[in-house]
Amino acid sequence: MQSRHIIAIVAAVGIGAAMATGAAAASAPVPIRVGWAQTPGHLAPLVAELAKRHPEIMPNQGKTYDFQPVRYAGSTPQIQALAINDLEVAAFSDSAFALAITNAHLDVKVVADVLQTGKPGYWSGEYVVAKDGPVKTVADLKGRRVATNAIGSEADSTMRAMLRKHGIEDSDITTVEANFANQPAMLENGKVDMIELLPQFASPLMDSGKYRVLFDANQVHGVSDAVFWGMRSDFIAAHRAALVDFYTDYMRAMRWFLDPKNRKEALAIAVAVTHAPEKSLEYAFTKRDFYRSPDLMPDIAAIQNEINEDVGLKVLPRGVQVSPKYVDLSLIKEAKTRLDGHGS
Repeated sequence: MQSRHIIAIVAAVGIGAAMATGAAAASAPVPIRVGWAQTPGHLAPLVAELAKRHPEIMPNQGKTYDFQPVRYAGSTPQIQALAINDLEVAAFSDSAFALAITNAHLDVKVVADVLQTGKPGYWSGEYVVAKDGPVKTVADLKGRRVATNAIGSEADSTMRAMLRKHGIEDSDITTVEANFANQPAMLENGKVDMIELLPQFASPLMDSGKYRVLFDANQVHGVSDAVFWGMRSDFIAAHRAALVDFYTDYMRAMRWFLDPKNRKEALAIAVAVTHAPEKSLEYAFTKRDFYRSPDLMPDIAAIQNEINEDVGLKVLPRGVQVSPKYVDLSLIKEAKTRLDGHGS
């Protein structure tokens, strides 16, 4: 009898412990790992730093969700990360998004904007060559070496679209993958003949007078939702409440960075995160920067147009009809209602 009583107590303790563990797991903040490739273009690492300095801006961080920025070379490596659940939010280019659906067969949704190019008065990605070098026109790139951050990234697919328009195939160039930060030195040292120049590296290179813009992203696609966030449908369904909390906080943080009254501290955060001199970041959060929607609203029509054009130019093997199947803007719409409608 006594042994049976002890077994019953142990069993009860075990069940109680299991229930406590389950309850703790259920209440634990949802990990939200967010991919990014370069900053301050991608704000994710800066937002993470802002959350540390001003927790009131992201009050749900560490409570209902755990926001973790994760760096990748570009958009395409994030397809696999999303597929194997190493990432919850991918920073996609149009081509990477299409490949995630057509090649990786992922049920992904466009959920939010990251940055856009081609908006009048804002920065558009510039492709730069030596002023006195052999490349005078786009056609002159045939047989040359070009730098890219990652095959299939926004910078890469935009470059290839322009090359296709001038009759240059992938086999006609040598592609060198390199971090954006290393590309200006590669151009200066003659290791490549063209790079995409990000605004944080523009001043020291272009002020030398030795380089010029061969073309920019606006000439390729016009207005482009160059980078946007994509998420798996099953993750959205499983964690909607935590995700609305996250997007509400992130939208609040985005607006904080875009507010001119916060510019001095915003620049200080950018310097702290990038370790770049403040002079090289003076453009940030102004019209000399990429356009970012304060409501995180992506331009779905621009995404579709770019996918269609990339398919037509054979940059992409297959296209996809983005809306309505692969779009879910409900998270950011609910976040905006919280912020602008009846508080947060």
